[in-house]
Amino acid sequence: MRNLLQPLNYSLSEYESWLAMKEYWDDYSHEWTESSIEKKLVRLAGFVKMGGDLNTVLSDYAEDRDAMYRIRIQHCVFRYIERLISGDHFQFGAPIIDRIKRLDKEELVRLLTAELSRSVKEKRDYDENGRPFTHWVVSDEYINNDENLDAIEREHWNNFPNESFSYYLDKNKRWDGDDESSFW
Repeated sequence: MRNLLQPLNYSLSEYESWLAMKEYWDDYSHEWTESSIEKKLVRLAGFVKMGGDLNTVLSDYAEDRDAMYRIRIQHCVFRYIERLISGDHFQFGAPIIDRIKRLDKEELVRLLTAELSRSVKEKRDYDENGRPFTHWVVSDEYINNDENLDAIEREHWNNFPNESFSYYLDKNKRWDGDDESSFW
């Protein structure tokens, strides 16, 4: 049988420590290539579905990192969201890109958490002998579905009714690449 995707079989604290590594949050490192995006998403979803808090993982990972490494975290989070919402890559210039980049740090992590909870699923199959087995899949069922993003944006506007539209439009500039613009 081929290598099937499974979340890690760890306690929540062990899982948290395992995820606070370059393999998950530094897309410029060689560790990033050690596993596929799908494998990372399944492991992250397993953690979230156990009740784990990605904010804690990200804070722990970022704590002793230089700014140039901390900025990669938000780009990795974006890549995960991109895979969950678009299937592969957003179309160049798609408005959803700017909408996601205008989210605050906590909102960005909430979006990733919501998308992981919705799109990564345990699936039951049968082997060639008819024996049941389970594995996890990254479902394409919610491709091009921005309901979670809509809900987070609506909540933001309700919580910050005095935020100017021009300020909102400029928020995506935080992704332009200088080390000072990192959320972490």
